Amino acid sequence: MDKLRVDWNLLSPARIPDWIRASVERHLSVLWQFLDCSRIRDLLPWNGPFLSEAFEMSLGRWSFIYEIDLSSGTAVVRHARADA
Repeated sequence: MDKLRVDWNLLSPARIPDWIRASVERHLSVLWQFLDCSRIRDLLPWNGPFLSEAFEMSLGRWSFIYEIDLSSGTAVVRHARADA
Protein backbone atom coordinates (compact mmCIF):
# COMPACT_ATOMS: atom_id res chain seq x y z
CA MET A 1 0.00 0.00 0.00
CA ASP A 2 1.31 3.42 -0.94
CA LYS A 3 1.81 6.09 1.67
CA LEU A 4 -0.40 9.18 1.62
CA ARG A 5 1.35 12.49 0.97
CA VAL A 6 -0.02 15.71 2.47
CA ASP A 7 0.04 18.95 0.47
CA TRP A 8 -0.50 21.94 2.73
CA ASN A 9 -1.57 23.98 -0.33
CA LEU A 10 0.90 26.79 0.35
CA LEU A 11 -0.49 27.40 3.85
CA SER A 12 2.09 29.22 5.94
CA PRO A 13 4.06 26.73 8.05
CA ALA A 14 4.52 29.38 10.73
CA ARG A 15 0.75 29.66 11.10
CA ILE A 16 0.18 26.02 12.03
CA PRO A 17 2.20 24.51 14.91
CA ASP A 18 4.39 21.54 13.99
CA TRP A 19 2.62 19.21 16.43
CA ILE A 20 -0.77 20.03 14.85
CA ARG A 21 0.62 19.42 11.35
CA ALA A 22 2.07 16.07 12.48
CA SER A 23 -1.23 15.08 14.08
CA VAL A 24 -3.23 15.96 10.94
CA GLU A 25 -0.80 13.97 8.80
CA ARG A 26 -1.08 10.97 11.16
CA HIS A 27 -4.89 11.09 11.08
CA LEU A 28 -4.98 11.34 7.29
CA SER A 29 -2.49 8.47 6.99
CA VAL A 30 -4.74 6.23 9.10
CA LEU A 31 -7.72 7.19 6.94
CA TRP A 32 -5.72 6.32 3.80
CA GLN A 33 -4.79 2.91 5.23
CA PHE A 34 -8.39 2.23 6.24
CA LEU A 35 -9.75 3.12 2.80
CA ASP A 36 -6.90 1.32 1.00
CA CYS A 37 -7.19 3.96 -1.71
CA SER A 38 -4.13 2.63 -3.48
CA ARG A 39 -6.43 -0.01 -5.00
CA ILE A 40 -8.94 2.62 -6.08
CA ARG A 41 -6.33 4.28 -8.29
CA ASP A 42 -6.10 1.11 -10.39
CA LEU A 43 -9.80 1.48 -11.19
CA LEU A 44 -9.79 5.15 -12.22
CA PRO A 45 -10.94 5.59 -15.83
CA TRP A 46 -8.33 8.26 -16.70
CA ASN A 47 -5.00 9.70 -15.65
CA GLY A 48 -4.94 13.03 -13.88
CA PRO A 49 -6.41 14.52 -10.71
CA PHE A 50 -9.42 12.77 -9.21
CA LEU A 51 -10.42 14.76 -6.11
CA SER A 52 -12.80 13.68 -3.40
CA GLU A 53 -15.37 16.03 -1.96
CA ALA A 54 -14.08 18.44 0.68
CA PHE A 55 -14.05 17.15 4.26
CA GLU A 56 -13.49 18.89 7.56
CA MET A 57 -11.30 17.61 10.38
CA SER A 58 -11.23 19.15 13.85
CA LEU A 59 -8.36 18.74 16.29
CA GLY A 60 -8.83 20.68 19.49
CA ARG A 61 -9.42 24.30 18.54
CA TRP A 62 -8.09 23.75 14.98
CA SER A 63 -10.26 22.95 11.94
CA PHE A 64 -8.98 21.84 8.53
CA ILE A 65 -10.71 21.50 5.17
CA TYR A 66 -9.09 18.92 2.90
CA GLU A 67 -9.66 16.87 -0.24
CA ILE A 68 -7.98 13.63 -1.25
CA ASP A 69 -6.58 13.28 -4.75
CA LEU A 70 -7.08 9.56 -5.28
CA SER A 71 -4.99 9.51 -8.45
CA SER A 72 -1.81 10.77 -6.78
CA GLY A 73 -2.36 9.62 -3.19
CA THR A 74 -2.25 13.17 -1.86
CA ALA A 75 -4.39 14.88 0.75
CA VAL A 76 -4.66 18.58 -0.12
CA VAL A 77 -5.32 20.80 2.90
CA ARG A 78 -7.24 23.79 1.51
CA HIS A 79 -7.99 25.76 4.67
CA ALA A 80 -6.90 25.84 8.31
CA ARG A 81 -8.22 27.94 11.15
CA ALA A 82 -7.86 28.09 14.90
CA ASP A 83 -10.83 29.15 16.99
CA ALA A 84 -10.06 31.82 19.56
